[in-house]
Amino acid sequence: MPTYDYQCEACKHEFTAMHKISEAAPKCPDCGGDVRKKLSAPAVHGSGARKESAISPGHGCGAGACGCKH
Repeated sequence: MPTYDYQCEACKHEFTAMHKISEAAPKCPDCGGDVRKKLSAPAVHGSGARKESAISPGHGCGAGACGCKH
């Protein structure tokens, strides 16, 4: 089930909620106010990690982008 980041419009409380995409946004857990969904970076899973390891076998950082010397 996906997670979503929200911020309360009334008290500005930030929180993360897990629910189905078809479900309505939850109310603020602190004050019960209306919330808005925050923009967040998507999670990257699967083939991206395999592509990096193909570039630099045995080292998970890619082609030196982390600053290491290999």
